[in-house]
Amino acid sequence: MKQWFTAAYWRESVHMNPYKLCLMGVLVALQIVLARITAIPVGSWLRIGFGFLPVGIAGYLLGPVWGLVVAAVGDILGTLVFTPPIIWGLVVANALNGLIFGLFLYPRKYSLWRCIVSLVLISLICNFLLNTYFLAQAGWVAVTDGTDWPAFFRTLVTPVYPEGSLLPNWISVGNRFIKQLVACPVNIVMLYLVLRAVDKMPKSVLRLK
Repeated sequence: MKQWFTAAYWRESVHMNPYKLCLMGVLVALQIVLARITAIPVGSWLRIGFGFLPVGIAGYLLGPVWGLVVAAVGDILGTLVFTPPIIWGLVVANALNGLIFGLFLYPRKYSLWRCIVSLVLISLICNFLLNTYFLAQAGWVAVTDGTDWPAFFRTLVTPVYPEGSLLPNWISVGNRFIKQLVACPVNIVMLYLVLRAVDKMPKSVLRLK
């Protein structure tokens, strides 16, 4: 982690060339498609998304600065096309994904523990804390009757809040935390496998210098 405090690290991470620019465009497009179109619903309460994978690749190959840019631009364009209006707090939270991936994975330093640490931080700080806060500010995390929640979670709160009653916001927040607990291990495995595949690509293909 000492590299974070060296000028050489940041000079290298902000270096740009035409190949990097084209790669960023491809990764932004992939992020939009994977995040908005190909997510897999698991029951009625959880969606396994793949939009973080291009952001992870960007952080791995391009570093924290351009990883942040890929995450932010992909989120902005995807929101404009599919679910406007833009919530700038969510853009900042999603941009931090690229920064965290870059800090832990660049330059081309991937391992299982790096994948675990980066995605645990992203799940806790970005997806749970920041996204929940900004969604609440936008009025998207509100009281609910819990009909879209998993059966085991409804069973836990039924003794206090009978079936059909409105549940307080803290329970909605707790449900979001459970989603992250379930999704994070799956995301770690997917990211590790994808980065391993990228790492095996010929150096002649990844002309990043």
